[in-house]
Amino acid sequence: MQKCSKSQFQSKILYKSIFCGIFTILLVFSINSQVYGESNERIDISKYLDNNGETFASDFAEVRQTDKIVFEIGKDTTVHVKHIIIGDTWHPHEPKVIKMLPGKHSNLQVVDEDGDYLRPMGFVGETFEEAEYIIAGQKAHAGYDLVAEYDLENFLELNNGLWTKKFDFPHDVMIYVDDEVEIIFANSRPVDVSDAEGVNCMGCNILIEFFDNSEPITKTVIRTDTKFEEISNTGEEYSVEFLSDGAIGELNFIDELNYLSFDVNQENQLFLIKIPLDLLLSPYHVFLSEIDQDILVDSDQIRKSEFEQNATHANLSFRANTEGVIHIVGSTEMEHEKLLDKLEKRIPEPAKETIEDVKQSDEKLDDTTMEQLYDDWGNTSPNANNNEDNTMIFVIIVGVVIAVIIGIVIKLKKN
Repeated sequence: MQKCSKSQFQSKILYKSIFCGIFTILLVFSINSQVYGESNERIDISKYLDNNGETFASDFAEVRQTDKIVFEIGKDTTVHVKHIIIGDTWHPHEPKVIKMLPGKHSNLQVVDEDGDYLRPMGFVGETFEEAEYIIAGQKAHAGYDLVAEYDLENFLELNNGLWTKKFDFPHDVMIYVDDEVEIIFANSRPVDVSDAEGVNCMGCNILIEFFDNSEPITKTVIRTDTKFEEISNTGEEYSVEFLSDGAIGELNFIDELNYLSFDVNQENQLFLIKIPLDLLLSPYHVFLSEIDQDILVDSDQIRKSEFEQNATHANLSFRANTEGVIHIVGSTEMEHEKLLDKLEKRIPEPAKETIEDVKQSDEKLDDTTMEQLYDDWGNTSPNANNNEDNTMIFVIIVGVVIAVIIGIVIKLKKN
């Protein structure tokens, strides 16, 4: 009797395991279809005309998901937006619509990756300024990507001399930056884009910022044998350069402690400082304290970034989240030499590697097709071929699972 109960118990566990296995496979396939499959939503376009003033071949159009978005930004509230459709084809009797970003739109064009017009095209709305969808009448060749582009007004924001925008998208985003912008901040981290056209934001959730005025505020200071003062008549002169979205307080320096401080009078103020190494050696520790605080503690230390150090200067960047006093503590000559040894052993240097990678991608955009540039994204683009491959894989998996289940059931019955 006990043997029979034990066998029944094992059979129940086995059946549960089989059910969990089938459910997991079905769940994975359903998620995969949701991620890579096209939207089944259809939009009525019967009352809208194409670029020639004619109706489209079909009264309804299916919503086509964007595979990639490209932003071209600069020192202007208006940006240029490109929706990239990778691969895929459709005929005039089955047009597609592409959802645009909300806002005021202008200068619509639908082209292929070579810049050749794709027609017919149109939009869903009384005017393109307030339209929600772009109508792409046809895409004849899967080997050429479709590019639906337009200008979007009031996208970037300018506050206290700092351009700002939060990019939050479920897919990758390419952000190209105008040539006059050399340093951008990605989630408060500085990125030198002077030798690159932009950044590739993968699974994009990023805050992009850059200064409107690239001319630094220079604090001329003179170092004496006993003290460091902002204005003096004797000693060696140094220049500390600041870029910030707020006022810079008076500098206070204590030579014996390798210590530099100044007041901060606004919240979330961003700083980029170019410091002469003869004045203060790197690496640096940055603290933010209250105004009347006499002693610094470890909890006052804030996140900072140092980048592109050369033989004479170091670049330091940080954000002060509250009002108070910024304290920059330099290093000893021994600590500085250790830093230089680490920098020399890095092959290649991290900052340059990042910039070169972006630059190489940008060069590919000029010399090759956009399809090659977006290869990684094309692998995840929704198209008919992927759906057919997924369906075939699903059928094979289900067949194998059914065969295993039948074998196990027969074995259980024999037992």
